[in-house]
Amino acid sequence: MNLDEIGTRIKSARHEARLTQEQLAELIDVSPHYIYEIERGSKAMSIQTLEKLSIALHQSIDFLFWGNSMPYSKDSHSREDRLFMLTNNLPKEIRDALADILTVLIPYLKAKKEK
Repeated sequence: MNLDEIGTRIKSARHEARLTQEQLAELIDVSPHYIYEIERGSKAMSIQTLEKLSIALHQSIDFLFWGNSMPYSKDSHSREDRLFMLTNNLPKEIRDALADILTVLIPYLKAKKEK
């Protein structure tokens, strides 16, 4: 694992996505300085942060980590990942309320899909 190369790929993907370090940091809920350190290769990141970067930058984890050019598609990240990204930073009370809403809504959506 080469942190410099990972950082270079992340920086390149960020530029391609036309995002500033500040915008990317806000999207994945980290500090802009942390993005700077990752891009410089001076800071390792958690798997969770790598996953968030992958989703935010529309790049496969395989590409960001190893440089293998696997195309990104919406389907390369599960719906659970998308749901996680949408709700991850919400307070517990709001996540609980959303879970209650989904508990009621899911059977309705399943029935509608079967028609």
